[in-house]
Amino acid sequence: MSDLFQQPSWDPSQFKLQTDGTFRISIRGMAAMAGVDQSSLGRSLKSAEAENPLPCARSLVAQGFCPEAVATWGETGGIPEDAAPFILEHYGITATSPSAQARAVLLAFSRVGINAYLKERLGVSQVRDTQPVLPDVLTTVERSLALLEKLGGVDDRAQLLLKDIVLNHAARASGSNYLLPGVKMLSLQEALQELAGASPKEATKLANQHGKVVKQVYREENGRPPKTHKQLVNGRNCDVCDYEFEWLQTHQKDLVELVNSFRIRES
Repeated sequence: MSDLFQQPSWDPSQFKLQTDGTFRISIRGMAAMAGVDQSSLGRSLKSAEAENPLPCARSLVAQGFCPEAVATWGETGGIPEDAAPFILEHYGITATSPSAQARAVLLAFSRVGINAYLKERLGVSQVRDTQPVLPDVLTTVERSLALLEKLGGVDDRAQLLLKDIVLNHAARASGSNYLLPGVKMLSLQEALQELAGASPKEATKLANQHGKVVKQVYREENGRPPKTHKQLVNGRNCDVCDYEFEWLQTHQKDLVELVNSFRIRES
């Protein structure tokens, strides 16, 4: 998993705001969002008109985008923002070597939508004249459910995410402000990946080996046990401890040392 909270900066010049409030994204800008090679993305899009298009272009055409348009996005103003989620979904989930950054961006904008997410990231104050309505939100939720099923199921955390999507959009449609997001929480496995650079395999092993110790340290420092959530693990619903991101940051050095020690032992 990529860093969900400290994503790299993007070049604002690669994101063009249109008069209707939507963005057009250059091939370079889209590749940066997805964490993939710019030339590879360009080749895939240009193949949309071919008899056997490359996987990313094939997925876009399957979603209803015109092959001729997809093939020329690089020369005709850029990629429309409504195509970005499908590109990120391909590179983050279905690609032969999935991009952790693409998955991170997918999760980051799933709460507010790609347009609001880009405006926040790029510091754009202009907003659309029309507010999203609930039917559009429900369509987003349906797509999110399909996406989560590909990732292995809908656990407690996924249900909360979908709830936040509906509540935030409903609040905005009624003229209210966005609902305040909850405290950022990570499991130990996620923290080892996010804060210590462990691979998914390394993080799983280390979390299994040291989970009880970390839980005890948290209890001693905070006077209470960590919160837990139900999560699908190898097809079973298990209780997994959640730790506040800020608390984990105070122990980042310990997590890095844990990963480094593990790598030395395994080498």
